Amino acid sequence: MAADASDAATAFLTALDTSLARAWREEDRQWRREDRQWRKEDLEFRGEERDWWHLEHMHREESRKWRRQDVEQRVLENARWVWGRYTEKNRRDVEEKGEQLRATSNLAALISGFAVVALVEFQFSDPTSTPDQSEILIVAYAATTAITVVMMLNSMVLCSFMLSNILRNGKSYVSEDEEAEFLFACRKFALSYKPGDTPPMPRRSFERHWETRCESDWRKAFRMFTYGVPMFVANLTLSAWLKFWYSTVTCSVVTGISILGVALWYRTQSTWGWHLLKKSDQNVGFSKSRFFPPEGLPFDWHARPRHAQSKTNHASSSVRAYNHNKNSSTEDVVLSPPASVDFRAPVQDVNPKNDAEL
Repeated sequence: MAADASDAATAFLTALDTSLARAWREEDRQWRREDRQWRKEDLEFRGEERDWWHLEHMHREESRKWRRQDVEQRVLENARWVWGRYTEKNRRDVEEKGEQLRATSNLAALISGFAVVALVEFQFSDPTSTPDQSEILIVAYAATTAITVVMMLNSMVLCSFMLSNILRNGKSYVSEDEEAEFLFACRKFALSYKPGDTPPMPRRSFERHWETRCESDWRKAFRMFTYGVPMFVANLTLSAWLKFWYSTVTCSVVTGISILGVALWYRTQSTWGWHLLKKSDQNVGFSKSRFFPPEGLPFDWHARPRHAQSKTNHASSSVRAYNHNKNSSTEDVVLSPPASVDFRAPVQDVNPKNDAEL
């Protein structure tokens, strides 16, 4: 009886152990299947992650490439903008000098024509009889007429030739070859820039052509024109003395008016003549490039000033002030740092319209 109970208990425990072992094995198999499924999903996720990383790497490469192209395009656009400034300046210089020469030539031709017409049409005595006027007045009148016509004619011809020359050759300084050369120089400067390098400038310009080829001739033509004006007034005075030789009052009035006119001409010449005869480099106002070294590209006005140099200058100025205070005076001097001036700050009162009218 006891043996049967022991056998039944043993059989029950064995069956229970077997069922638990079977359940554990099934659970282990299920976990292993889930583990394999998770590893498979993990491999797929890593593959997708690797693909996304590759796409992100390609995107970054494309972004860097686009950035380099964008920088090159900006350099090209800036160079074109600077070339546009030179082109506009060249056009304005040609128009300015052309109007200047045209005005002088027209006035010289007008005065010369008046003098020639006066010489041809003026009759102060009967040609078949001996004139009552002094021979000196007649010679002086003829001489002043000839001098006036010669000066004005030479001034007119010289101005006309110079005008034809600048109208013909003015556009050659902004040709396609000049533009391509300047853009290439700007691109090379941007790629190989080092601090202190000078920005490129056009190799040829109308301004240098005017200074080397036309400036001396223009000054000569203008001087002949200015000397011809008082000679024309003197010619008018002599014609009055020849025409109204019988009326001393009339001749004196004409002479006084002529003297007043010459005085007014001399004042005008002293006020404006020297300004027209000044060279181009004397007409230039303040220019940053003439006093400060370049710090960037030709379009570097937006760049910040170099703080290291300003700090060095600040320290040296403080030391000099301290030494001066120590050696020359016993009074208490408060050393204040020098005010920093930003030479790159944009000028607020610049009017492009006024600049275009100059």
